[in-house]
Formats: sequence, structure tokens, C-alpha cells
Amino acid sequence: MTTQNQTPAVKDCLLSTHDVTVKYDFTHEALHPTSLNFEGGQVTALIGPSGCGKSTFLRCLNLMNREISRCVVGGEIIYHGANVNTRDVNLYELRKSIGMVFQQPTPFRKSIRENILFAPKKHGRIHSRAEGDELVEESLRKAALWDEVKDKLNQSAHALSGGQQQRLCIARTLAMKPDVVLYDEPCSALDPISTYAVEETIRSIAESGICEIIVTHNMEQATRVSDNTAFFYVGDMVETGTTKQIFSAPKDQRLQDYLSGRFG
Repeated sequence: MTTQNQTPAVKDCLLSTHDVTVKYDFTHEALHPTSLNFEGGQVTALIGPSGCGKSTFLRCLNLMNREISRCVVGGEIIYHGANVNTRDVNLYELRKSIGMVFQQPTPFRKSIRENILFAPKKHGRIHSRAEGDELVEESLRKAALWDEVKDKLNQSAHALSGGQQQRLCIARTLAMKPDVVLYDEPCSALDPISTYAVEETIRSIAESGICEIIVTHNMEQATRVSDNTAFFYVGDMVETGTTKQIFSAPKDQRLQDYLSGRFG
């Protein structure tokens, strides 16, 4: 099928893909060759109907698909100018810099403070109480959560509301100082007020120069939070462009049909 506006991976992009494919059981191709470029300080939305390949593609970017039995990812994933889609790449090191926030909030059964410090301590990044205090506040401020929890840092993270838990998971990701954050439907389990808070957080994080990529079924959310959008359909990345162009002047008929509600 013809793909609109699909461009080759660019070596000097922060993150890019070149002809990335995903096959299950070595035969079924769930994702056809996909090339996209991602810049720091930009939010890219991945949209499309269920089962179209957008979450499959997202999981390629920090090599999560490697953990699925009989799943093979082809093509190049270029991060800071080097292809990381190789068996030589240390997954734990890569995921320090390419963080991920999942559909359901996943706080640890620890205090709010320990949720933030767990990974930095494990990786030897915290050397004093003062450093830990500074990182906790910095991370929670970036996730727009500090004012709500600053007086209960030693309380269980599970005492927070769903929206607060999701912003805590974002803060926990930011504590590792990533330059890319991936979101897989981060607001699908949240109420409208919590959704708004998470969306505001995503926009403010982009302003700090971090590259963000979000899978969403919510078209309004895509228009609110993203600078660029890519539309996936039946394993194809069909069309990509600025969010304004994608929603106001779609070129591919399948995208026009999706946006008009004819399917999806």
C-alpha cells in the first residue's frame, strides 16, 4: 500500500526508525516497514484503530518486543546516531534513557518517595539524602504532582488517586533523566479531570526538550498534546505529518475515513 509522507530515518534525529517490521512466529507480519523521525522537545501521537500496529511499533522503540517469544523486529532503530536494534545493546542501559509509561498506573507498593528513588538508587545515582530529596522534588515538579504530595512523601503511593498515580509513574520515569518517554494509552483508565492533568504534564515535559511519543485512541487528545501525528492501519504507517495537517487536510482516504468515524 502507498504510504503518504513516509520519510527515511535521519541519522541526526534524536530517535528514528528505518523500515522497522515486526513478525510473530517468524511469519505473521504485524507491522510492515515503518520509517519515522522523532525530535527532542516534540510530542508525536500514534493513532489508528485497535490492532493496527501502533502499540506494537511503540514497543519497538525501547526493544520491549524482544521479551515476547517468537517475535522478530527487523529494520533499524537509530538512537543518537547508532542502530540499537542489535543483540549487543544492553536493554537495561537503553531503558534508562528511553522510559515508558503504561496504560494502567503501575506504582510500586512503596512510599511516594521510594517510588521516585528506587531506580536511581539501584543504578548508583544517589549518594546522599540531600541528593535524593532534590531528585524527588525535581521529578514530582516536572510531573506537576509536587504541590499535591509534598507533605505525604512517606505515605503509600497506592493511597493516591488514579490520576495522581499515573503522574507519579511519569515522575518515576523522569527521575532517570531520560531524553525519550513513551506513553501507551496513558489516560485510558482515567477520568476527564485526571486526563487533563496528565495531558498538561506531557506538554510541559516536552518544553524541557524531552522527546515524547504517545499512543492514543482519543482524537481530541492527539490534537491537544501532539506536535506531529502518525496514522497506522492494518500494520501500515499510512500517513504522517504535523498534527494540524493530519487533522485538517488528511491525504489518504483511509485516514479521512478514520477521522470521519467511518471505522475505528
